[in-house]
Amino acid sequence: MKLEPLWGIRVRTPRLELRLPAEEDLVELFRVAEAGIHPPEEMPFFVPWTDDLQLGAFLEFHRGTWAAWRPEKWSLNLVTFLDGRPIGSQGIDGEDFAACREVVTGSWLGASYQGKGIGTEQRAAVLQLAFGGLGAEAAVSGSLVHNIASQRVSEKLGYRTTGTRTVAPRGKPVEHYDYRLERRDWRCPTDVEITGLEPALPLFGAT
Repeated sequence: MKLEPLWGIRVRTPRLELRLPAEEDLVELFRVAEAGIHPPEEMPFFVPWTDDLQLGAFLEFHRGTWAAWRPEKWSLNLVTFLDGRPIGSQGIDGEDFAACREVVTGSWLGASYQGKGIGTEQRAAVLQLAFGGLGAEAAVSGSLVHNIASQRVSEKLGYRTTGTRTVAPRGKPVEHYDYRLERRDWRCPTDVEITGLEPALPLFGAT
């Protein structure tokens, strides 16, 4: 399957550009993660990937999402750029999107870029891509109980809490909140420009 159109997608906000990375961008993004995303004693991710950061595994994860891409099941891990430099990642996943019209989002930012509204801005960007570009009907997300910053982003963008469950990222039970945002409730809080999407729409099962 030819995935080249995916690299033409650009999602821009007043401060940020989100796009798929070149190889050198991934190496730079790894250095951002290596410099720190969260305090060592906390784990904000469902999968504790930051406990064993290795460049090779990091590169293979991203390459693997491209190799496994199908219109029936896809994972678009956009890299967030600020002033031309990678600072984090904002992902959006879809499974049976043509029928379900539902996406899942997940993200991270380097520690030095947190607390500045960037997390909200990058999630708003990808939600506008989902609702305005792909025609999604709903977006879901989640947060561990201690990840207050993620919870605030979800609340600001209009998500509703749909339930809780117990997960164990590091082998110990932690409460997890589930969030859902319906298309009818979406109000984009920032300007978002999307270019290069139309040639890639068949790859999402969005036509």
